[in-house]
Amino acid sequence: MANKTSTIQRTKKRWTIEEWLNLPEGPPFYELEDGRLVEMPSPRVQHQRLVFKLAALLDEWVTRHELGTIVMAVDVALPTGKGYIPDLAFIRRERESELLAPDGKVHGAPDLVVEVVSPSTKVRDRVRKMRGYFEAGVEWVWLIDSDDLSVEEFKWTNEGYLMTVAAVSGEVFEPKAFSGLKLNLAELLGKTSTQTSKRRRK
Repeated sequence: MANKTSTIQRTKKRWTIEEWLNLPEGPPFYELEDGRLVEMPSPRVQHQRLVFKLAALLDEWVTRHELGTIVMAVDVALPTGKGYIPDLAFIRRERESELLAPDGKVHGAPDLVVEVVSPSTKVRDRVRKMRGYFEAGVEWVWLIDSDDLSVEEFKWTNEGYLMTVAAVSGEVFEPKAFSGLKLNLAELLGKTSTQTSKRRRK
């Protein structure tokens, strides 16, 4: 893996979306932004636990309601030429044949992306990647803070993303993207009300 990393990092060329899709499997993992590769930092335990549990919950929900497919940490080749690896992505059933390609990756703009934001990725997730998702026409975006377990939902509009729902740790999150779904991130991770209160006071 060291050889792969050093070779790619030494390369000054502008990468195409096709070349990015054909990179060997990581680690390390890279996203593609404006023709350059951006190496992804290794996730923390809290981040991975949250992504895993949320993926299981959402997968059960969309399967039970026959809504579509949830994918986790899969390459998403956006129509704008950017390539991201969101923590979770959702594709509606009627678009599965269009977006879910035989290579196991997503080709096009998902209906929803979920980014679990960590301290090392906060600025990029909230600015650059949100801009990239907007330009590609991703309808819904969830931003979840892995530290304080707050969550924000955004919907695409012509003027930019509009926040539709927000919830802090311990509150029930009822996203507009999935009518009827209710989730509590603190409970999902087995956090007590005392633990979440202490986290908010810090």
